[in-house]
Amino acid sequence: MSTITEHPVPHPPAAPSRSAGRIALLVLAIASLVGGLAALGSGVALVAADNSWRDDGYLTTNTEALASNGYAVATESLEIGGVDEDWVLGRARIRVTAGPSTPVFVGVARTADAEAYLAGVEHSTVTEIDDPATSYEQHPGGAPAVAPGDSDIWIEQATGTGTQAVDWSLDDKPGRWTVVVMNADGSRGVDVDADVGATVPVLGEVTAGLIVVGALFVLVGAGTLVGLRLHGRRTVKEA
Repeated sequence: MSTITEHPVPHPPAAPSRSAGRIALLVLAIASLVGGLAALGSGVALVAADNSWRDDGYLTTNTEALASNGYAVATESLEIGGVDEDWVLGRARIRVTAGPSTPVFVGVARTADAEAYLAGVEHSTVTEIDDPATSYEQHPGGAPAVAPGDSDIWIEQATGTGTQAVDWSLDDKPGRWTVVVMNADGSRGVDVDADVGATVPVLGEVTAGLIVVGALFVLVGAGTLVGLRLHGRRTVKEA
């Protein structure tokens, strides 16, 4: 009677786990490098925007022409509130310039007060500022009962020839606000150039943070890639 001897079937050796670890490190290094470069790029872009838009401490829009055949140009209601504006937006500024001999008025009032003042007055509300033309909603009516400077609804106002500006702090005035531009005597036909600016205290901190974090991630990613490459060379030599 013969005896059958069973021999264990050999299995291929398991792949070394070091390879999977190196791949994971490689992926993390590339992600760190890409993320760091993106953060650095964003920081540099903010610095460039700050330098190009900064005007006397305010980030300022391009100058736009605003006009109305009626007695006033008004903005849509601007809502301020819900965030710490003193940290995000410090102060706002609106500048308007009419013809050299045309006294102009610009004022900021609570929306309800501005709407009451302009009720029944022919005027235009800016709905969109775009190139090549600004869009308006037209409101029919007549002349205002009193010249704008004689009304007491404005929290900030400026009147005169040349460039006139209103400047106010945002942190203590939550609510809905409207900016109104008129001829100082309340006459028909408003035609001005205007720009809007704001101080942004948080911008410097955000820019610095993006640059610092971006540089740190780039250094970590680049350092990891260099380390992996050196380790790979050493492994080849040992083999």
